[in-house]
Amino acid sequence: MDRIGRRLESRLRARLPARLITREGTFHVLLHDLSQHGACVTKPGLAPQHGDAVLQWPGCETFGRIVHSRPGSCGMRFDRPIPIERVIATRELDERGHLPEDFELERIHARDWIAGRTNI
Repeated sequence: MDRIGRRLESRLRARLPARLITREGTFHVLLHDLSQHGACVTKPGLAPQHGDAVLQWPGCETFGRIVHSRPGSCGMRFDRPIPIERVIATRELDERGHLPEDFELERIHARDWIAGRTNI
């Protein structure tokens, strides 16, 4: 079977806060998906250049390279695979701390603003 351009394993879908550190700076991002060999992160306006990077999320830090980038997201291939136990632990963390979708965050912020609990 020809696997050129295809992932060798499925990716865990997530929505967790993370930090991407590149030569261009440090970005607070969302960890969108994760496998033992790589990850995708998202953030409006994010467009880092291809190159070395560090990805940090709760309980983990790994080194790798930005292998694709488009406005708002980028994909990273890890220098060394992370243990499957780390992927499973991230899944469990995501189940406990999954961030709401953007529209849900906007709805919560609007509700708090109407109730006078926050300013715009």
